[in-house]
Amino acid sequence: MIRCRSVAGAVLLLALLAGCSGTPPLSQGPLPEDGGQGLDRIVALAARRVVVSDQVAAAKVGTGQPVTDPPREAAVIAAARTEAEKDRVDPEWAARVFTDQIAASTQVQNDLLRQWTDRPDTKPAQRPALATIRPELDRIGTELVAAMAQAAPARSHEACAGRLAQAAVDAAKPLDDVHRSALGLSLTSVCASSG
Repeated sequence: MIRCRSVAGAVLLLALLAGCSGTPPLSQGPLPEDGGQGLDRIVALAARRVVVSDQVAAAKVGTGQPVTDPPREAAVIAAARTEAEKDRVDPEWAARVFTDQIAASTQVQNDLLRQWTDRPDTKPAQRPALATIRPELDRIGTELVAAMAQAAPARSHEACAGRLAQAAVDAAKPLDDVHRSALGLSLTSVCASSG
């Protein structure tokens, strides 16, 4: 059963990554190693962010506070655009990637809050304050833009989706189905597609 879930998770990740979006034309030849390392770093940071989403959900459980926070989300995306411009990263690409990160976090929070409602015995004993979690999310965001700058040469390479998928499968190994699915969602806009 666990093996089937792992395979199903890997297939889901590959399916999500096959639809990676973007506009630059695909390049061929060897994948620039620096760019490949940037892709690996994006995956590691996205995996960290989906795990930190547990703490965000724990901060909201039982409070009636909505999972989504449109003003905060808009501020995160605006900050990503600004940081991207400073790092010479396409700000629209950064906005798409960060939108995917937020969607993945929302998915994790909704899944966990539903689980904790259905099975209150699994609810976390402590409720962290969002103010203590946001600096970690901000740090991940800053590092994510830097990783995108490193990955930019690989973004429009024909091997981008394959390298990203392999890194995602590796990063997903310790994750459960909720986090594995969110990781796949968080990486949707990293690679460019052929059209």
